Amino acid sequence: MKRISSNDIARLAGVSRSTVSRVINGYSNVPEETYDRVMRVVREQHYYPQISGRQLSGKGSNTLGLFWVGEPNISQAQFSSNMFMIVVDAAAQRNYLTLADIVPNLSEEKYANHIRRVFSEGRIDAGIIIGASNEEPLMDELPEKGYIIGIHDYFREEDAQPLRLSVNYDRDTGEQIIDYLYSLGHRKIAILNGDLTHQSCLDRYQSFIRGMTKHNLPLRNQWMAYGGYHMDPAYRGAMQMLSACMSDLPTAICANNDTAARGVYKACAELGLRVPDDISVFGIDDEPAASMVIPPLSTFAIDTRKMFFSLVNRVLDTLEGKENVPQTEFIRGTLLPRGSSAPPRSDRANG
Repeated sequence: MKRISSNDIARLAGVSRSTVSRVINGYSNVPEETYDRVMRVVREQHYYPQISGRQLSGKGSNTLGLFWVGEPNISQAQFSSNMFMIVVDAAAQRNYLTLADIVPNLSEEKYANHIRRVFSEGRIDAGIIIGASNEEPLMDELPEKGYIIGIHDYFREEDAQPLRLSVNYDRDTGEQIIDYLYSLGHRKIAILNGDLTHQSCLDRYQSFIRGMTKHNLPLRNQWMAYGGYHMDPAYRGAMQMLSACMSDLPTAICANNDTAARGVYKACAELGLRVPDDISVFGIDDEPAASMVIPPLSTFAIDTRKMFFSLVNRVLDTLEGKENVPQTEFIRGTLLPRGSSAPPRSDRANG
């Protein structure tokens, strides 16, 4: 079936092709009667202009790029797919399409070049980037070239860039978790860190330390380990830490994220430690799986929808030329104590 063209619309509406172009692209110098006649034919014929034509007229693609940086992680599949859907929804509510892509990493030039090409070819009007480190050079380069980007979990207080927007997690999350565990009676608390090149991991680590310092709790090297974002490194980090201090165990472990916390569960099970009878466990993010494990994981819930709607709307506000758009926003969360946190056993509480 032949695709209807702007020439066909012009013929059916009894106007010139340039008039059809002005109507489609939203120019104001078209009489109301002519505009109504052309749009009636457009609707009747189910006509949509080709993207290339909009780009040539300087109107952009009405498409938002969404780049996920990192290998797909099956243990976080539901959590990450939820992020994708929220971005798509937020863009759709502003009448933008979303072009989604997974980029394994940005350390290899071929992947950074791929993102550069998507922007330079005009396939998207702006981009949302999830998973970039806080020191990734491409996050400086793109806005310097005039491209608008919104980055999840990225903050550069000393280096403001109006075309680079970000959204971040509550910076007091760790401190609130420590406060809660302290109120339960915990005095021996371990920390399972994430990737400190990412802003949220660094903020959470620093916030844990602030909480520990505030309550004069011991900061022991043997109770600090690396957990990352995935189950396997978290399990290995927890196993190494717990195996080395079985004679002087912490009574609680604070994990950088829920996936890492589930790695702690696995390590505890293999070492014969019960959660929370022997060790309380706390995560962050309130991933869907957090409420399904046994016992349900205590965590810190983040309003992911609010987070990504903030980012998408500020990116599109910038794209559409609005003034005084906030460059970043920190989204506060909610403490969610569940079955994995309890007062320490009395014979260990004062150990």
